[in-house]
Amino acid sequence: MKTIHLVIDDKPIIAPEGTNIFQASLDNGIYIPGLCYHPKLSQFGGCRLCMVEVTERRTGHRFACAHPVSEGMIVKVNTPKVIQYRKSVMEFLLAHHPLDCPTCDKAGECGLQDVTHELNLFPGRYKTVRMDAPMIRDNPLLELNRNRCILCGRCVKACKEIEGVGAIDFQNRGIKTVIGTAFDRPLECSFCGGCTAVCPTGAWQDRTLGFKGRPWEFNKTPTICPYCAVGCTVVLNTKMESVRRITSDDYLGINEGNLCVKGRFGHEFIHSPERIKTPLIRKNGELCPTSWDEALEYVAKRFQQIINEHGGTAIGGIGSEKCTNEDNYLFQKFCRAVLGTNNIDNMANMKSPALNGLIYESVINGMMLASMKEIEHANTLFFIGADMTEAHPVAGGMARKAIRLNNANLIIANERGVQFNSITKNDIRLKYALGSQIILINALIKVIIGEKLVDLKKVERSTNNFDKLRSLFNAFNVEEASKITGVTREAIRNAALLLTKPGNCCIVCGKDIEESPLGADTIRALMNLCALLPAYNGDAGSGKVSLFFSRSHNNSQGVNDMGVVPGFFPGYVNINETSNKEKVEKSWGVKFPDAIFKKDHENVIDLALNSKLKALYIMGENLIVNYPNGKKIKEACQKIDFIVVQDTFLTETAQLAEVVLPAATFAEKEGTFTNMGMTVQSLNKAIKPVGDAKPDWQIICSLAQKMGSHYSYVSPKDILTEIENISPMYAGINYDRLKRKEFHWASSVYNKNKSTKYTFNIVKPKSSEIKENKDFPFVLLTGASLNHQGTFSRHSKSLVSVASECFVEINKKDAQVLQINNGDKVTIESAQNKLTLKAKVTGKLSERTVFVSEDYEWVPVNILRDRVHTPVKIYKETV
Repeated sequence: MKTIHLVIDDKPIIAPEGTNIFQASLDNGIYIPGLCYHPKLSQFGGCRLCMVEVTERRTGHRFACAHPVSEGMIVKVNTPKVIQYRKSVMEFLLAHHPLDCPTCDKAGECGLQDVTHELNLFPGRYKTVRMDAPMIRDNPLLELNRNRCILCGRCVKACKEIEGVGAIDFQNRGIKTVIGTAFDRPLECSFCGGCTAVCPTGAWQDRTLGFKGRPWEFNKTPTICPYCAVGCTVVLNTKMESVRRITSDDYLGINEGNLCVKGRFGHEFIHSPERIKTPLIRKNGELCPTSWDEALEYVAKRFQQIINEHGGTAIGGIGSEKCTNEDNYLFQKFCRAVLGTNNIDNMANMKSPALNGLIYESVINGMMLASMKEIEHANTLFFIGADMTEAHPVAGGMARKAIRLNNANLIIANERGVQFNSITKNDIRLKYALGSQIILINALIKVIIGEKLVDLKKVERSTNNFDKLRSLFNAFNVEEASKITGVTREAIRNAALLLTKPGNCCIVCGKDIEESPLGADTIRALMNLCALLPAYNGDAGSGKVSLFFSRSHNNSQGVNDMGVVPGFFPGYVNINETSNKEKVEKSWGVKFPDAIFKKDHENVIDLALNSKLKALYIMGENLIVNYPNGKKIKEACQKIDFIVVQDTFLTETAQLAEVVLPAATFAEKEGTFTNMGMTVQSLNKAIKPVGDAKPDWQIICSLAQKMGSHYSYVSPKDILTEIENISPMYAGINYDRLKRKEFHWASSVYNKNKSTKYTFNIVKPKSSEIKENKDFPFVLLTGASLNHQGTFSRHSKSLVSVASECFVEINKKDAQVLQINNGDKVTIESAQNKLTLKAKVTGKLSERTVFVSEDYEWVPVNILRDRVHTPVKIYKETV
């Protein structure tokens, strides 16, 4: 990119071409007052405060936010004329502004207040009546005080450009102009709180704060959000060992200060009165409070008894997608080295057992080298089986930034008509029939090869097995694929054309693909597609391909990286290779019994069902609600003699336990999380643990000591150092450096395998047959929710107040036939169980399908399921 040389306040500056004066000054530590400009939003030029003196061919006055830099430009920021102009503008802005700083939550971090002090303003010359509009409080999270609004437009821009909602805008004209919703209707938005984050005054406020402190009273601790797998940086505002609110910082982390409703408002679970504050032991059928020493002594005694009588393999372990890397590393080490069992797993791996190996293969083949931030630099975006709006809203904001700045193309392929708002010119939606995703991907490949949209000779030189792939597609018929998938031939061709355009291509594979019965083959077909694209084969100016796999929770990737799976040691090191086993034995100072490692790993839950498990140690997972077969998991737990649960709340699973150990939340401990972009980020402790709760790693250390193994870790730093030594992919990670900069392990692994050529997988076109069932004629689909995600959101009253009910979505035509209207109570029934919910009639679903979110923990949709596409029937409740 071309650079421009200029001088601002006698300081030589170099800035990229196209940068405005305001941003160039900001990047070089030169302050220009401004209330409407924001680096992550498009330029508006409404406040008129950023006037500067500019000398190009001649001297004049320009608005810094709207004027681009030019070669040789000389800028003066604070000339007498400029300062006088700013004072005049501020007089107008303050003429009607209420003088309520002492009672305004924004005081101390208010842009208007800062500029007023900087210009040393006195009471203005204009005698006007202060505004006295009523406060707008039509929702539980946000309030709008129009009296404080200066019409800078930041909130309007953030709502449209970042969140893609456009719930608010300028209303009326002239002196009556205000910010608000159309016709002053109640606010209907995603409640991301972006308006409060960018508002320079106290017009938009966080209602959940409720005068619990002033900005200067808070200790501010940056850490990582405990919800989805994007890994946003949040700033915990604490006072007196209590989290009072969550804010964001535009210059920290990967999310540019953007958060979703859960990240900004879903923190109340930290201080929920329902937290487990002391260990519990079951006595006479009831869980009773006890001391840590008694609880750990009892657990150690029972575990040792089972080991002596049945062997260590009679104990199973379930790790956590929500606990830190250090917690999970110690968990698998404790299970393998102390308990003597390899019967360990985590929910993400149980739902999609082939995914770990395929992710590692994608990394080695150079398809997953980008961090999440690279989405912002995409020229083509392809979301397949992913609901970005509900599952990863901040990543969706990154995609909208790519569309706004790069004119990125958008392709969304899904079995539902998922919503994703954007302003892209090329927006292709491929709504495919259930189970036909492999055929759709192969149709795209057929068009690319058949129409020679890429340099096929170059593909053949840079990959293996291309001739076999091409011969497979000789007989492939796109017209037939169109009939099976329900996607028109024209749409398939247009999507193929966009995918093969020059530039960066970002592909996000969602849970609908990963957890499908055909998930492994679909991902292999998707990797074939990636390997065909010009961006993968290094064509000049073609950019690069970046493949991301959607993960559900904040550390769904990390729990697998740490080896809480039966097939791998930490770092995806094959557990069945003797050299790997010997290296781990040497590092841990143990000798593994031969009996604990088997080539054919049986699912932990299946082991329990077959009465092969006598005990189960569960860390941070609500199995009863989250396991995708409610009947099976209940039967499995009933067959286990001794269950230990380590968690923050008395979940449905904890209620079945013999011993419950209280664990600290993300705000009460240190460690690291790994997001879905393979980026490891540091977690910082903001407050002391509530009650007698302890970080999970400390609990495991204490339990190991009770069982005769001395774990001498003092902090998560010691554990991460051991992880670095034992796991090749974490080589080079440094705990202290993580405090300043995240670590991307995928790049490290790829650099050691650069010579690897991609070998095309021969994935024959097939679809998963959804058999018709007369008794249960509908198919149940599940997915993510924007407002909820399991135990934490369940205990955050703000999130519950925004979305207190879970609905069953049903196609319009089906609803008409069944005489179901919006809000009607209906029953969904499967062969396993039934649920009664309110109906939401929608056009997003195909006929004969219904959708229920799996993230409302108090609505256990998994009790209905026995497979991914569970047959159900739905009928209206009669009074």
